[in-house]
Amino acid sequence: MKLVERYAHQPGSHCESGTVRNLLRHAGVEVSEPMVFALGSGPAFYYLFFLKGPSTFPLVALRNTPGSIFKRVSKLCGVELYFKQFSSARKAMRKADKLIDRGVPVAAQVEMFRMKYLPDPMRVRAPFHFVALVGRDAERYAVSDPYHLSVNELERADLEAAWETHAPMAKDNLLVYVRKVPARIDWRRAAIEAMRQTCSTMLLPPGVDRLFFFVGVQGMRTFARQMRRWPARYRGVRLREGILFHAVGFEDQGTGGGAFRLMYGAFLQEAAELLRSPALGELANRFIAHGKDWRKASRAFVELARPIPLEDGQYDAWHAEHSRELQAALDGLAERFLGFADFEADFFRDLRKALSGLR
Repeated sequence: MKLVERYAHQPGSHCESGTVRNLLRHAGVEVSEPMVFALGSGPAFYYLFFLKGPSTFPLVALRNTPGSIFKRVSKLCGVELYFKQFSSARKAMRKADKLIDRGVPVAAQVEMFRMKYLPDPMRVRAPFHFVALVGRDAERYAVSDPYHLSVNELERADLEAAWETHAPMAKDNLLVYVRKVPARIDWRRAAIEAMRQTCSTMLLPPGVDRLFFFVGVQGMRTFARQMRRWPARYRGVRLREGILFHAVGFEDQGTGGGAFRLMYGAFLQEAAELLRSPALGELANRFIAHGKDWRKASRAFVELARPIPLEDGQYDAWHAEHSRELQAALDGLAERFLGFADFEADFFRDLRKALSGLR
């Protein structure tokens, strides 16, 4: 199989930021993944009460929409991208074939379940996974996946099915590649503007936060309050799988509760040096500690859900004996997330103040 020359695969913490970082490095731009993540998205919170996940629980998103990292890095850094959704996977594959043959790696948003080189526990139904296609022959593609240590091979038929999923909110047949990078990138300006945008996303203005109660810090509070009501709304396997889904979504699918906050803390450390700001260094340490606390809460979801029976027929008897224990645990988790919301409200206010004196 012919591979794109000089492409250097590097694993990442998140699929989109890792893919963007790898494509930029191939184009000659040296940049860290935390910097890419922070410029392109940063930590966020959306309690999507109007969308149901596989467990029928409302979806929770801890990042901005898939593809936003590509678009925001392009805007802030002056990187020219080709960003297009094709009408079919086969048309996208024909375009990808021509680019790969010219030595151009391309990114694709795909269904994670179809990435057969991944370990079984990671092959979940997630149609928002980003990879880079970095080689091909008549029957297979070489795939650079940030969630794997090395470049892997994938059958063309699997890529076709993964690229065109028809899943809600998925960008079917999306193909992205770097057309041109600027001679110089103003990382200082880009970092400051990105941090201001993250503060605005997490701290909506008074009044607006009541209307958009599902966004940012207010979204975290809404999520925490709704958590207390789960046993009254769900039962049996739906309750068990819904609770587990949050733990998986927060940490293992790249949607990033603690993981994204740890990465943003690493970015703030880098930004503190770039901008020569001790205040940003102190904020970085606070946010990293916060990310570790979030990860502990994610594990608490797993511990809470595991005792719930795997069969609906056993649930009523189990619930009669353990209902108080279950409710007390959920009340405790709700209080933790209300505390996380208070922390992040204070944190992003302090970050905004720290940015006020920077140029």
